[in-house]
Amino acid sequence: MIMKLKVFVFMAMMLVRPVFAVTHLELGPSDRTRLSLTVFNTNLAVIRDYRRLVLPTGDIELEFTDVAISILAPTVTMSSDHAKGFVANRQNYRFDLLNRQSLLERFIGRKVKYSRTILENGTFEKLLREGILLSIDPEIVKFGDVIEVAPEGTVSLPYIPSDLKTKPTLVFNGENRKKGSQNIHVRYHASGISWEADYVLTLETLGSLDGWVSIRNDSGTDFMVDELRLVAGELHRNSNNVRPMAESARMARMDFNVAVKSEVGEYHAYDFPGKVRLNKNDQTQIRLLTAQKIQTKKSYRLISPVHRYGNQPVQESSPSVWISFDNSRKNNLSEPLPAGNIRVYERQGSRETFIGESRIQHTPVNNEIKLEIGKAFDVRARRTQTAFRKLGARTAEVGYSIDVRSAKKHDINVMLEEKMSGDWQIVEQSQIGTRLDAATYSFDLKVPAGKTAKIDYVVRFSW
Repeated sequence: MIMKLKVFVFMAMMLVRPVFAVTHLELGPSDRTRLSLTVFNTNLAVIRDYRRLVLPTGDIELEFTDVAISILAPTVTMSSDHAKGFVANRQNYRFDLLNRQSLLERFIGRKVKYSRTILENGTFEKLLREGILLSIDPEIVKFGDVIEVAPEGTVSLPYIPSDLKTKPTLVFNGENRKKGSQNIHVRYHASGISWEADYVLTLETLGSLDGWVSIRNDSGTDFMVDELRLVAGELHRNSNNVRPMAESARMARMDFNVAVKSEVGEYHAYDFPGKVRLNKNDQTQIRLLTAQKIQTKKSYRLISPVHRYGNQPVQESSPSVWISFDNSRKNNLSEPLPAGNIRVYERQGSRETFIGESRIQHTPVNNEIKLEIGKAFDVRARRTQTAFRKLGARTAEVGYSIDVRSAKKHDINVMLEEKMSGDWQIVEQSQIGTRLDAATYSFDLKVPAGKTAKIDYVVRFSW
């Protein structure tokens, strides 16, 4: 009997136990104190969003609005600056945004109203019909005994469901044990934000180099960034399925002080002082560097494949034009250069001419940059097979003569790179060349102004 009484008392206590209400709060962009973006050149950004608000104690559902549409939800973390502050034990990303389809989905099987305006006897009248929405895409509605597909008219609905959001929202459910003001820090990754370097090299007696970074924001969200960091390097990532981004973009350009460079892990980071606005569907350019009095060198290079068979046709071509310079302190360049496109102009007096463009990879300090910018107009090469001898079942010798004609008013050097395959050996040559690697033999040919220079050689193949 005593045991039954204890059970009864326990059950009664459970029934009268108070139920604590959940406090619903919204933390919007007006509560933001700082926004930090670290953007990688691999279509990825790490966003750190700091906001401040006053919280009561107890159970709280906190809606954190104004986040990127392209957020990668599994990367979200949240923390408070107080040890006893808000701690989330559940988080959701609500990206079912308010649009025609998402709204109509909530009313399938329910009554909806369609209205349209008609002209009757010189006046406009509004016709209203009520039916049951059976399906969408296309809309199928039952009006009395008639079912219509894609009915004409404007849809009228009584309300907007509470689970539909006008903007992407993170929802955190948890407990707060520290009453009062506290800072909430949310960190997440987002796709659709990327950057790339663009350079302009102007050639005169000495060269000058201007570098810009182009940041493309296809995340679907505007950002007013307090701390912008761009990271260059090959970042390993697991594959993720991300939503397709908008393709249209506008352009904005800002001229900042030269970026502050630093090393981060195995990468290089570029920090930009001051606030930066990155509008959605925008491409924003910020100055990266400027350098003057750069020593550059122009060279000519002709790459030709060598074949081990006879009766090869005569080949006529022009060598490629290359511009090279050292990324070194001696050459007024002493910072790592991130990958990007580089456009080359030649200045003569007050006139500039675009002479080509190329692309550089991530280039550390004290490395040479080589740019192929086009083909030489007034330098031509004629490559003729002069000999072919079969020396055995698996050995043959092939001879070539290469004539290079120049119409230039000054002497030039043309690098002839002959590409071999298999086991090969140069057995005759009119000028000593250099074996660059297992597949390349090179001749540095000096061509006098307005004249022709020639190279003859024989190579033996074994296979």
